[in-house]
Amino acid sequence: MTYTRREQFLPFTRPMVGAEEIAEIIDSIESGWITTGPKAARFEDALCEYNGVAHCLAMNSATTAQEITMQLLGLKPGDEVITTALTWVSTLSTVILQGGVPVLADIDPSTLNIDPARIEAAITPRTKGIIPVHLTGLPAPMEAIWKIAEARGLWVVEDAAQAMGAHYRGRKIGADPRSVFTVYSFHPNKNMTTGEGGAIVCHDERHLERIKRLRFHGIERDAWKRFQKEGSPHFEVMEPARKANFMDLQAAMGLHQIKKLDGFNARRKHLFLRYLELMKDMEEVVLPVPGDAVHGHCHHLFVLRIRPEKAGMDRDTFVARLKDENIGTGIHYRPAHVHSFYRDYYAQRSHALPKDGLPHTEWSGDRLLSLPLWPGLTEEDQDQVVATIRHVLAGR
Repeated sequence: MTYTRREQFLPFTRPMVGAEEIAEIIDSIESGWITTGPKAARFEDALCEYNGVAHCLAMNSATTAQEITMQLLGLKPGDEVITTALTWVSTLSTVILQGGVPVLADIDPSTLNIDPARIEAAITPRTKGIIPVHLTGLPAPMEAIWKIAEARGLWVVEDAAQAMGAHYRGRKIGADPRSVFTVYSFHPNKNMTTGEGGAIVCHDERHLERIKRLRFHGIERDAWKRFQKEGSPHFEVMEPARKANFMDLQAAMGLHQIKKLDGFNARRKHLFLRYLELMKDMEEVVLPVPGDAVHGHCHHLFVLRIRPEKAGMDRDTFVARLKDENIGTGIHYRPAHVHSFYRDYYAQRSHALPKDGLPHTEWSGDRLLSLPLWPGLTEEDQDQVVATIRHVLAGR
């Protein structure tokens, strides 16, 4: 493949929104239902059917969804939750906002997901649960995590923000009731989008009514129906709560996005595997693992790690040079504990970090970047990305 400098900037991702979504949004506007209404309910039904779950409740974001799960589980000040630092900071923030302490465990350097052996070492009498993150769309080793949780009497909440459409041991992520809740995201950079949005998979019906209250002012269930002919204008506030409801305008997109999701993911897989083939001889980078029959990757991100000693430059220099060549990248993620707030937070809570630190997390966090990957990316675009990478590395 021949290098030529790209004329227009290529972003690392772009949402795929078609005529069907646009027509459905227009229909919603013309119907008068632009906030939570019948399409939102239909979208929740579609989520349940797609993921093979009984209950899935949509709301304004995955961050809010996870915050609600912490409230439902009764997390109290000082309670500890084991999770990973290699994630977006909301995984930790939602624990802190409820008064809990996120205790960090190191990752498996081959998968970037939390290492179950490190979870076991992080458990204390204050530990209440585990939040594994399915980073990049590759499922975490859930059997080992569930085994630890069951033996220690801990709950598991899966952060599946990047894993819509992924599967573990033949079941969609979220379908196994050994995790009390699973949280999805529909942000524009995810495999399917509703503009913004998220959802909670719930296996215990006892939580349903409270989830509905906690996402909408603490009002009893199906409050949106009060504006219909058969509804009542009266309602009862059961407890203080946030406003995090999911709109029909969002559902209008989601109803069509979810129909396209398997096709989107198949295209992502093709491009992911093609990157692996195109770059298999590059000693300057560590390539990601593609998943397997057990860990059914949905190929949300293609995250490689640069080897500065071989590449002759660090990750940030490499990213900047690709940007100069009009190739966009992402960084998923800087480890949470290196952000300024969390540096101070863990400086005061050294017990929430392993005694030997997080060496695999920090090594990867200093070196990783995400290459362009979305269903509309062409093979020609991809060839140009790889040719540009070779050009940048050769010019060091």
